[in-house]
Amino acid sequence: MPEPAAETDGARRARTRVDRRRETTPQRLRDAARVVFERDGFHNARLADISAEAKVGAGTLYNYYRSKHDLLFELMKEVSADLTGIAPDHVSSQQDPVRRIEEVNRVYIEAFRRNAHVLQAVYQARDEDERLQAQWGEVADHFQSRVTRAIAEWQKAGVAYPDLDPRHTAHALTLMVERVVMAWSYEGVEYDAQTLIATINKIWIRALGLPGTTPRTLAE
Repeated sequence: MPEPAAETDGARRARTRVDRRRETTPQRLRDAARVVFERDGFHNARLADISAEAKVGAGTLYNYYRSKHDLLFELMKEVSADLTGIAPDHVSSQQDPVRRIEEVNRVYIEAFRRNAHVLQAVYQARDEDERLQAQWGEVADHFQSRVTRAIAEWQKAGVAYPDLDPRHTAHALTLMVERVVMAWSYEGVEYDAQTLIATINKIWIRALGLPGTTPRTLAE
């Protein structure tokens, strides 16, 4: 049986180029989808616009993603990683809870603002796709569960009000932040970024009864 012919240098280079395109094409499509979703919203976005933005043919897009929901689901994985990329001990440590709250809220709000219009597209489409519903819920649970544990730890340490239910308080505080930032990001409500973040932190700190948080010192 004859041995197969050795691959020529030209054929090897051509195959390498094809392999690299295959590796980078999904990311190009996700990047293009972000542009189109941010510009047009979910319902007005078209797969044809996404393939044009990515500079690939429609057939190439369908080789990787069968629908707008598929593209948004994959794009939301990147957004979720950005939103939840805060180290766990930032919110759960008993050490200096005021500074932990200030840091976590700032990082979360900045990440939400970076991804606001993708999140808006998910909000528009999630009732049509259980995967998107689950992704949205996972992000919310990530923060709510960590804040719940942090409140319980701070109560145990004697630095937070003992009569607050940790889970209900965590949900109220985190949902307040989410809703306010949604209004700021794509509902036309104008806020000064530093003032908003400082105000949210004051509400959290005072609601929990953390030490060293009198109105006079917070206003300084």
